[in-house]
Amino acid sequence: MTKLPLDGIRVLDLCIVLAGPTCGKTLAQYGAEVIKIDPEHRPPQLTPWLDVGRGKRSISLNIVNPDGLETFLKLVNSADVILEGFRKGVTDRLGIGYQQLKARNPKLVYASINCFGRSGPWEFRPGFEQNAQAATGVQLRNSGGKGQPRPATFTLNDYGTGIAAAYGIMMALLEREKTGQGQQIEAALSYTSATISGQYHVTHQNYVRNDIGGPGVRGLNALTGLYESSDSWVFLSISSNREWETLCGVEEFSNLGLQEEFLSDDLRSKNDLLLREAFEKIFAANSTTYWIKTMSSIGIPLVKNTTAAEIHSDEFNHERGLIKDNDYTNSMDLNSSWGNTSWAGNPVLMSETPLQDINPPIFGGDTVPILEELGLTTEEIDRLRETGAIPEDLPIKI
Repeated sequence: MTKLPLDGIRVLDLCIVLAGPTCGKTLAQYGAEVIKIDPEHRPPQLTPWLDVGRGKRSISLNIVNPDGLETFLKLVNSADVILEGFRKGVTDRLGIGYQQLKARNPKLVYASINCFGRSGPWEFRPGFEQNAQAATGVQLRNSGGKGQPRPATFTLNDYGTGIAAAYGIMMALLEREKTGQGQQIEAALSYTSATISGQYHVTHQNYVRNDIGGPGVRGLNALTGLYESSDSWVFLSISSNREWETLCGVEEFSNLGLQEEFLSDDLRSKNDLLLREAFEKIFAANSTTYWIKTMSSIGIPLVKNTTAAEIHSDEFNHERGLIKDNDYTNSMDLNSSWGNTSWAGNPVLMSETPLQDINPPIFGGDTVPILEELGLTTEEIDRLRETGAIPEDLPIKI
């Protein structure tokens, strides 16, 4: 089996909501051993478990319990990375803050993930995806020029922050190879939100900002936007004069290339609404299949707006790894109730060290094996059950 880049790295994942677990899953895809630590009273929902719980071992451990905390600290001694997503100050009160754990393990890379960061006037504020969007202007810019904020419905900052944190952790591990020392890294949803909308935060001499305008709900302009065909929606992207001239070589668009209103970039911009109206009539006259074939033949980017059901029913998406499948129907374990499952594939392809296909664990299913690896005897594990540090019945069905 090919050795993966993070083979030998042990991660303790204390996170709950999407960003932190995404970070842990990403590290697992690159070969890290990720141990997800959850108390019995906080079982996950199945959908996020199949998404960002994959690739991890699962131990049900209550670290508020003194015996549970002592057990966790034993795991820290052999860990390389800690992931936590608590509000500032909580980990210190629990006895698992960075300085506290650094004293036990100076090589530890300690990743703190939240919404607004851990310094400044908002350091104690809680927050989630939509709060980060609001705080960084995304919802106003998503208003389509109407002025009323409109939340982006996808959790781009959650996933983006998880991936950014994984990147930071890998860099910290690389630095540790040089210095022998770990460090704390911080990632926040609001930082990610500002970064991925970076062009809106650039200023320079004579720059005129239009925060509320943003791209319209149908796209940036007539040449880059949504159009309704006779049977669905497509997104067109034309980014150069050459592509405009190529488009005007298509019979349906040929008259537009001759009209005075559209003879230059400036004129097309000035008459954008008129151009959009013309495009709308043209696209509505034929099917999406027709337009995809026509535009593909001349190298113009045009893609159908696809439903999740259509994505999953397209065999090509499974063949290229965009969608992964696993059938648990005949499993002898508790996960047989999951049935036929699917999830998104790996985001990066590597020629020599391909990322592993990772599966979700059974909740709490690795508790006893992990404790045995720590050297605990059967009697000591039974005592943890008696004190409430681990559940009496394992594993736990979700």
